[in-house]
Order: sequence, then C-alpha cells, then structure tokens
Amino acid sequence: MWSRTLCLECLVLAATIAPAELVRVATAFGMRGHGAARAARTATYGVPAAYSAVCAAAIAVAATGGFSPGYLSSWSVGALWVVGAVVAGCAVVALEFGLGAAPYLLRGKRGLRLGVMLASGSVDAAFVASVVATGIAEELLYRGLWIGILHERLGLVLPAAILAAACAYALGHVFFGMNVVAQKATTGAVFGVLLVSSGSVVVPLLAHVTQNLVVSALGARQAARA
Repeated sequence: MWSRTLCLECLVLAATIAPAELVRVATAFGMRGHGAARAARTATYGVPAAYSAVCAAAIAVAATGGFSPGYLSSWSVGALWVVGAVVAGCAVVALEFGLGAAPYLLRGKRGLRLGVMLASGSVDAAFVASVVATGIAEELLYRGLWIGILHERLGLVLPAAILAAACAYALGHVFFGMNVVAQKATTGAVFGVLLVSSGSVVVPLLAHVTQNLVVSALGARQAARA
C-alpha cells in the first residue's frame, strides 16, 4: 500500500545530511590495533562511496518526483566563469586556513605553522580520486539539490537557502571538530554564491574540486617534509 508523502522534498533533504558521518561512526568501533589503516580506508573509499550513493539516490528521487532543480540541468558556462571558479577554489583554501588560525591568534599565540589534516594519512592517486569524487557529489547535493529545492520548491529566499545548504554541508564534517564545521560553513556559503551568481552547478563544482586538489598538493608536500 502506498501513502502520500506530505513533503518528499523535505524528506530528500533530511536524508542527505552528513552521509559520510554514518560511515565514520560505523567504522569507529573496534578500531584498536588497526585504527590508522581503517581510518585511511574509510577516508579513501567509504566517504566518497557514501556521498556518491546518497547523491545518486537523491537526484533520482527528485527526478522521478518531478522536482529536480534547474541548477542541476545547467551545465554550460563561459570561460570567465571557469577561470573564476579556479581562482575561487584557490582563495577558499586560504580562507579556511585563516579561519582555522583565528582562534589561536585571538588567544595570543604567534608563530603558527599551517598544516593539512589528512584523514587517510597519505596522498596518493586513490586519495586524490576520492577527494575529487567527494567534492563533485557534495556540490551536486548541497548546492545543486539543496539550494534548488529550498528556493524553487519550498520558496525560501536565496540568501537563506544558501546559508541552510552551507550548514548542511558543514555538518558532514562534524567528525573533524567544530572548527572545521565553521570553516566548511563559510566556504559552503561561498560555493552557494557562486552557484546563484553563475546559474550553474558547474562553477561551484569546479571551485570545490580545485580546492580539494590544492589541499591535496599541500598535503603531499607536508608529508614529503615529515
């Protein structure tokens, strides 16, 4: 027997909050003795698999339910937007580093050295592929789907939709601590502005992938110096 879902759009949004956290929590049990290896496998394979699966399911439900946002169907952007996306992706790396350093600077600490948090412990081809896949899925979910549904279907004004999507995106990083959540909420808002300004999910997607690649390169350099 089928029953009418009062707000399928809201159900889809709720189901897409922090899919990777479920994987991290599930694999956090019984990690004694093999914790580092299991954490590395989770970061490299589990997280992108979780995001990709949830993303595909959510987009499929939206499409069959007749509420697929317009942002997900707009894939054509000009060369200037591509360049702007790459520049923005590099800029948000510096933005996140600044936000991470701010609490320590406010407490009077000086001589801080920037570091990259590597969940997998190393940077190799599999790690780079995983962060690219995760970045793509996150943008399709939290920018293309979330902002589109909140604004187009639920009538939320764009600034509020951008902030709500940024908060949902940030919650996917709560495993790393509240400082990282604040960083991701801020960059998520930047990606949301890029989406609305360009009218296409391609722009924030390129910016996010650029950010992840730059962080991966910095991580590889950090690991080589260790």
